[in-house]
Formats: sequence, C-alpha cells, structure tokens
Amino acid sequence: MMMSILITILITIIASTLFGHIVHWSLHQRWMGRFNSAHMTHHIKLYPPEDYTSDVYRSAGKNSTTRFFAVAAIPLILIPVVLAITGIVSMSIAGIILVVEAVMGFLHNYIHDAFHVNNHWLNKVPGFSRWNKIHYIHHVDMTKNYGIFTFFWDRLFGTYQV
Repeated sequence: MMMSILITILITIIASTLFGHIVHWSLHQRWMGRFNSAHMTHHIKLYPPEDYTSDVYRSAGKNSTTRFFAVAAIPLILIPVVLAITGIVSMSIAGIILVVEAVMGFLHNYIHDAFHVNNHWLNKVPGFSRWNKIHYIHHVDMTKNYGIFTFFWDRLFGTYQV
C-alpha cells in the first residue's frame, strides 16, 4: 500500500508540473487572446525586469491569471473523482491525488508571488535565490523558464536558461 501511495504522489507531481508548464507557456501565446493580454499585465506593467520586486505583491486584480489556472485545472480535479466513482482507483488514492494537486497549486502560486516581494522570508531559504534568478530570467526573456520551482519540463522542451 505504501508503494502505491508513493507512486501516486510521484505521478501526481509529474502531472501537476507538466500542467503548470503547459498552461504557463500557453499564457505567453498570442492565440490565448485576452488570457495572454491579462498575463502580460503581470510581465509588462506590474513586474517588468527593471521593476521586478516590490515591498508588497502587486496583484493584477481582474487581470490575474490565477483564476485561469484554477479553471484549467478542473479536468485534473475531475479525473481522480471519476476514477474513484468508477472504482478504477480507491477513494483514498483519489484523495491523495487531490491533496497533492492542491499542495502543488498552492506552492506554485505562493513561491511565484514570493519572487516579487522584497524581504520575503523565503529569501532566507537556501536555494530560493537560485529559483528567483531563474524566474527573473523568465521576466527578461518570456520564452524561457516557465517552471516555478521545478524545471524538468523546461529542460525537456528546451526552454530552460540560467
């Protein structure tokens, strides 16, 4: 049972990070229309490279793409529910998937926002400054580094730069 839990967690992390990478990449594509425009508010108006941080996080308000991520994640949420209802996976495995997805979503959002806040407590955590540098590169060249704290997909798709 412990092995199936660990495998479930690993697969869910892989799926969640791939989802995050694809959604973030897509928000940088013009064919995303108003979602691309909303995301560019974050990059161009709120956090351009020359004004990358502030004392408090500058929210995009109605142009926030966090809601887009949440709506886009509906299939990720429904899949384990449907798998549990149909008996393909147990309710406990479905619950683990949902918890890991929620934790990953929270971490991506929280860590991302922390990159843009001066004197955030995470700045004292070893390794955080490296992640922040990689994210800063994304603000300089928006074709690079779509990950927040995992960069496997960026390396695989050739979008990783340090």
